[in-house]
Amino acid sequence: MRGLGSRRRGWFRRSLLTWPVSAYLLLLAITTAVPVTACAAFLAYHFVAESSQLTKAEYEDRLRLMRNAADLRIANIIDDLQVLALSPSLAQGRFAEFREHAVQAVKLIGGVAIVLYAPDGQQIANTRLELDAPLPKRTEFDVERRAIETGRPQVSGLQRAVVDGQPIVTIAVPVRIGGEIRYALNIGLSTRYLSSMMDEYVSAGMVGSIIDANGLLLARRPLLDGDDLVGQPTIPAVMAQLGKPSAWWIEAVSRTGVPTYTSLLRSNQSSWSINLAVPRDVIDGPLHRTVEWIVALTAFTLVLGLALARLISRRFLAEFSDLERYVAGLRSGAAEPKLGAISEVNRMKKVLYHVGSELAGALKQQKALLDEINHRVKNTLGTVQSIARLSRASSSDLNEYAAAFEGRLLALSQAYNLLTENNWVGVSLESIVRQTLAPYAGPERLDIDGPDLLLPPKVTLAISAALQELSTNAAKYGAFSVPSGKLQISWTVDETGLVRLSWTERDGPLVHKPTRRGFGTKMITGMFAGETGWSVNLDFNPGGLRCVMQFWSRDQVDGDLPLMEAS
Repeated sequence: MRGLGSRRRGWFRRSLLTWPVSAYLLLLAITTAVPVTACAAFLAYHFVAESSQLTKAEYEDRLRLMRNAADLRIANIIDDLQVLALSPSLAQGRFAEFREHAVQAVKLIGGVAIVLYAPDGQQIANTRLELDAPLPKRTEFDVERRAIETGRPQVSGLQRAVVDGQPIVTIAVPVRIGGEIRYALNIGLSTRYLSSMMDEYVSAGMVGSIIDANGLLLARRPLLDGDDLVGQPTIPAVMAQLGKPSAWWIEAVSRTGVPTYTSLLRSNQSSWSINLAVPRDVIDGPLHRTVEWIVALTAFTLVLGLALARLISRRFLAEFSDLERYVAGLRSGAAEPKLGAISEVNRMKKVLYHVGSELAGALKQQKALLDEINHRVKNTLGTVQSIARLSRASSSDLNEYAAAFEGRLLALSQAYNLLTENNWVGVSLESIVRQTLAPYAGPERLDIDGPDLLLPPKVTLAISAALQELSTNAAKYGAFSVPSGKLQISWTVDETGLVRLSWTERDGPLVHKPTRRGFGTKMITGMFAGETGWSVNLDFNPGGLRCVMQFWSRDQVDGDLPLMEAS
């Protein structure tokens, strides 16, 4: 019976890590506090981050509104100048009359002066000078010249007024008479006028500025040292972004040393850049402070939880120590226990007290039981020794030996389990059959028939071992190796107690007689040859293995398993 009963299984060794009660309580405190704190931290951070995003969006909208307001103000001034350029008095050369109209317009707009220029830069009318005062010729004439040459309105960068040298910007429009551009009409705007355009949009703590194409400050809010910064270059972080349509969230440092996020938009009506800066703390501060609070809250929660866990663990350890002392004292007699503050420990003490009282009257029974256990252990060790010897003889390598040895030990263990469940009185033959075959086939593939029969311990162990070997062989080579295979097992017993058990496989693969005797064959034949009246017949029928075993239903001798006699 080739390889009968060989099974391979892995061996696993696990180390057991033991912790004191205090460690479990500390772990409980940590696992309780961390999820709650993490959830609260996530919600707090989420809400603060969302608030920060809203602040950013509000800041961006504020900058766009400031840029749009500047563009709209310039567009309105251009419209007013273009209307003034259509004055009939100007077309007819009545410059004194035109000057009066310009005086009213400059007051309405709020500029410094309105000046009419000839193409060579000569002033023809100037609302800041008296009517009969001599009019100068302008040398810096680029804006007005571009207006005349292109026929489109132009906006300058920072300039100095011709009359008094104050810093201004100018807006110039061409003047057409009879379809021909004859003059350039401009208005000068003071830097304070530009600053006033930002008042509505630059809140406390922010810094707003208007910068010309050369990077010079045209206006700033809030003011530093009056107007001293007008005409000064903007800070380097902003200077690097000039000329771009937009630049957002640039890290910079203000002139007062405050870290800021600065952004700028280029004006659509001019070459100016509108800049707005906000302290970084306004954007990042709430997030940073929230993180700090989260860290502090987490630390406080953990420390509090650990402190409480330590306090409670001391109470537990004190009670367990008292329980340990009580258990140790049971050796000298079961004394009335002293109850403590933990109800579960008190219950254990009471149970131990009652058990100890009962055990005090059962020392002789324990000795008898130990003697019986010693006897059975010796028999079991002899059985294991024989299984090891026979498995070694039938195995070709170490792995096959280990698998076969483990499988046979498990079969022996199952038999011991059945006996233990029945207090070693005996086990029914049907229970042995069904438990042995359960791992190999379902009830639909089994035909089991026989009278109710109780086998004694030694016979139980022998028959369990034999059935295990037959089942293993059927799973590897016989009826259990294919889905269609079936097994019929039946037994009878006569009036003398002799049992005849028949094992018949069918609908399995074709059976060939083995060329050598494996462990199963040696074990079964040796076991049944070692007892008077026992016999076994193995028939390797091509249609299915048939095994007929005959044995007594009671112990005939007081010794080890019959298989131990086989070598």
